[in-house]
Amino acid sequence: MLAGVSGDDKALPSLQTQASRFLQEFLTQGEALVRDLIQENERLKSQADGESPTVNSVDVVVERLVQQIADLEHECHEIRTLAGSMREQSGGYQNRLDDLEREHYHLAAMYVAGNQFHAAATIDEVFRTTTEILLNFVGVGGFTVYAIDEEQQRAFPVVREGAELAECSELSLSDDSVLAALASPSGPWRNGGAMAASGDALMHLPLVAGTRLVGVIRIEKFLPQKNEFVDTDFSLLELISEHAGIGIETAWIRAHARDVPMQRQALESLVGG
Repeated sequence: MLAGVSGDDKALPSLQTQASRFLQEFLTQGEALVRDLIQENERLKSQADGESPTVNSVDVVVERLVQQIADLEHECHEIRTLAGSMREQSGGYQNRLDDLEREHYHLAAMYVAGNQFHAAATIDEVFRTTTEILLNFVGVGGFTVYAIDEEQQRAFPVVREGAELAECSELSLSDDSVLAALASPSGPWRNGGAMAASGDALMHLPLVAGTRLVGVIRIEKFLPQKNEFVDTDFSLLELISEHAGIGIETAWIRAHARDVPMQRQALESLVGG
């Protein structure tokens, strides 16, 4: 379905490594220069002790070198402080990058999921897309998809993941309290809905087309590596609630529609109406 949406994961570490290497080389060169200046200072002091005629000039040179040494030591201290600050800040930058990558992944998942539903031409394709999103994006490992028989006012199992479909039976929309509450929804499911969780199910997710209930997904368990819903899951579940419901209704209408060529007069009347 979706792979490698986070971009070049190696870009930032390579920049961090390059910056760290540069600072290390810079500090090493600075320390070497300080050592050379100290040695030169000692040499000039020795010359000053043995050559009295040039003491004054030597003292001036020594003072200048000592000042240069002090300046370099101060600069080295500042660079070390800056390097430490950069290391501390890098953790925050990495956390922000991780957040952006998660947001990028979520948006890509929403985009792919929406496109898959739009491309579904049959009810089987709608159910297949629903299964892929629940497994791969939401992390649900066990669920049962029920379709609605509007004449009989019953919900019957059509797809099941994580267990045998034959173990499920039909449910009455009026006798089952959860389904009765979902039978006349005002719209797609929203996070915090009253029937989000019930009994031993993690959630009952209605599949709606407008206000028409066309199916229900009983979410039963997560995949082993997951133990709870997160914020990004709810937007995907909301997408499933609406787009799977519309996809089922559209595929049902398409399956029972008479094959008629498009005509200008008919189209204009639809547009005008």
